Amino acid sequence: MNSRATFFVSIFTALQWMSPGVLRADSFERKVTVSGECNLEVEPDRGSVIMVADAQAPDAKTAIKRATELHEKLRSDLRKSKVKNLELTQAEYSVQEVTAWENNKSVSKGFQCRIGLRAVTPEISAMGEVLAIAADAGVRNTHSLQTYLSEGRVLDQKKNCLVIAAKNAREKATELVKALGGRLGSVLKIEEKSGAEPQPGPFMMESVPMRSKAMPAPTIEAAKQNIHHEVLVTFQIEV
Repeated sequence: MNSRATFFVSIFTALQWMSPGVLRADSFERKVTVSGECNLEVEPDRGSVIMVADAQAPDAKTAIKRATELHEKLRSDLRKSKVKNLELTQAEYSVQEVTAWENNKSVSKGFQCRIGLRAVTPEISAMGEVLAIAADAGVRNTHSLQTYLSEGRVLDQKKNCLVIAAKNAREKATELVKALGGRLGSVLKIEEKSGAEPQPGPFMMESVPMRSKAMPAPTIEAAKQNIHHEVLVTFQIEV
């Protein structure tokens, strides 16, 4: 075999050993990666507030008794209310001595007992009535009023947002590839990026007359909450 024939045999053998990926490198480069986004504003479906029955007395036993009586009255009044699907849970309980610094020494002023009750309802418009009932019962301390999305609603909206983000990615990729004279092919890779968790929203209140007692019930207007999701999708480009 002459040297020229040997050269062609060597080239053929080398090509046989080359990987398919090397031989078809151009086809693997025909792809595009785009991001798809979704931003939803969702109405909260839960409202909650913490109401604290507190009492102060010269001794701990009396303070506990008075706070417990107020706590039980509040619980009973809320149970009798017309607020739908109201959930009541213990929020806090504490007993501590109250002191003041007088004449260069700490002086005991008695004991304080605090018993917190958390109320949750899907009827956000009724949160004002909950606050009014607490005030009528003699509760002087309410806090942590907020509106938020329940766990089930968050999951449902996240699924909805993922579908929207995926469609957004396909639309963007289609327009991009079309502008460059190509045609969008099949999906090669999908990556979900973490979305921001919805945070409890602020609220606005205004006093309105109650149907019964003199104590006004504030109107609670829930702010919409944001759900954001993003995906990265790689498509094959067909020419």
